[in-house]
Amino acid sequence: MALAITACNDKNDTPQPQGSALAIVHASPGNPELAFRINGQKTEVKGLPFGVNIPYSLINPGAYELSVSKKDSTRVFGKTIVDLKSGKVYSAFIADVPAKTGFVLIEDDLTAPAADKANVRFVNMSPDAGSLDLGITGAATPLFTKTNFKGATAFAAVTPGTEVNFEIKENTKPEVLAKLEKVKIEKGKIYTIWAKGLKAATDTTKLTVKILTNK
Repeated sequence: MALAITACNDKNDTPQPQGSALAIVHASPGNPELAFRINGQKTEVKGLPFGVNIPYSLINPGAYELSVSKKDSTRVFGKTIVDLKSGKVYSAFIADVPAKTGFVLIEDDLTAPAADKANVRFVNMSPDAGSLDLGITGAATPLFTKTNFKGATAFAAVTPGTEVNFEIKENTKPEVLAKLEKVKIEKGKIYTIWAKGLKAATDTTKLTVKILTNK
């Protein structure tokens, strides 16, 4: 197996999988730059910072151990076994606070959006923000509701726009916890919007909203 992996802030350049495809997202608040391993072998990424993703790379189908350590350490402190199926595309989120670091594997549906639409889903990777709703600012109803920690919604069609404003709230509560403003949503594209960080924090691990392009 060979993986040519490079770090990328907010975009996944998606190959068409002959086997499987896997992306990695560092979503664990409080953890430093991480070294990511597959079956105990480091990838080419030297250090993966919080909030950054490794875009899709092709990988042969089968069972693999995914693990992480601090960038310059060999001590593994978070790992899981995943079974990757042929023709499937996955995102693995490195999740939770440092003492509970683990992985959340999500299968990505990259079916093309309907004509003149984009597809969006929501992933909740905030350990302390509760059950979250994601909406578009000013819209009467949220796009997604009751997304629990480590939960992911299905993709849903949205109308493209040059400056779309997203916001997250705790379910049934009026307070906006975080916003993602003036986002360009293009027709034909597929996006993941995710809750990053801690509601209780005020530093670089505070609760924010991120977006990455799946395709």
